[in-house]
Amino acid sequence: MTDIPPIPTDLQPYPVVADIDFAEGPIFDQQGNLYFVNYLRNGTIGRKTPAGTVSVWCETGGQANGLKVDKDGSVVVADYGGKRILRVQPNGTDIEGVTDSYEGEPYLGPNDVCFDLAGNLYFSDPTGSSNENPIGRVYRVAREGGVTRLADGMAFPNGLAVSPDQSKLYVAESSPNRLIAFDLTADGRATNKRVVREWPDPTLDGIMFDEYGRLWVARWTGGTVDVVSETGELLGSVNAGGDKVTNLCWWETSLYVTVAGQHSIHRLEVGCHGAEIVPRD
Repeated sequence: MTDIPPIPTDLQPYPVVADIDFAEGPIFDQQGNLYFVNYLRNGTIGRKTPAGTVSVWCETGGQANGLKVDKDGSVVVADYGGKRILRVQPNGTDIEGVTDSYEGEPYLGPNDVCFDLAGNLYFSDPTGSSNENPIGRVYRVAREGGVTRLADGMAFPNGLAVSPDQSKLYVAESSPNRLIAFDLTADGRATNKRVVREWPDPTLDGIMFDEYGRLWVARWTGGTVDVVSETGELLGSVNAGGDKVTNLCWWETSLYVTVAGQHSIHRLEVGCHGAEIVPRD
C-alpha cells in the first residue's frame, strides 16, 4: 500500500503572481503555463509562462471566473458576467461559445467548471442564489454536446470536482457552508445527494482532489485551505498566506492558490500531486 504523506503544518506561502484585480480560476496546461482570471483588471485571463513572463492572454468580453484545460489545450471558461460557458483556443484569440442556456432559459451566471476523465464538463450556476433564495444549479455538458441539469434548489453552488475514481461529484455549497456529494451514473445523471461536511464559519470556494483522494477546499475566510476525506473527515488545514482564498490547482507537488485578499497567487509545497483532471484521449 502506498504511504500517504501527512498534511504539512509549517508551509511558507511563496507569491508567484501579483497585480490580480480579483484572483480566481488558476489552472495549468500540460506545458506548464499558468492561467488565471482578472490579471491587471476585471474580465481578462492572464498567463504566466514557464519562463516567468506574465501577461494578459485573453479578453473574453465577459467576466471569467473558473477555468479548466481540455485535452487539446483549449481553456474552458465559466463566464458569469456573460452567463455562458466559453472555450478559448491555445492562441488566446479564438473564442467559441459552449452553452448559454438550458431548454431556452439563460443561465444565472456560471461560477466554476471541472471535467471528468471521459471529457464530460460540469459547471456550477449560482449567481443570485442564497440560503433565502436557493435557486442555484449544477449542469453537465456531455463530450458530444448535450446539456443536462444535474441539480437545482442549491444555495450558491460554487467549486466542484469529480472524485478520482470518477464515481462521485462534489460541490461546495457556499451559502450554508457545506460540502455536497452526488453519485454519478453511467447515463449521465447525479443521484443520492448528501451532505458530506458542514463548516461552522463561511465560506467554501474552489475544491480539488489530490492523488490520494483527499479533497482540498479553499476557504474564503480564515486564509486557509482545508483538507478533507471523501467522507468529510477534516484531515488538516494549511495557511494560504492571506484571506479571501478563492481557488487552487496543482503543478507537480506544489499547490497554487488564488488569494483575492492579497491580489495574488501563492505556491505551497505540499508534497503530493493533484489528481488527474485533464480528459484522456
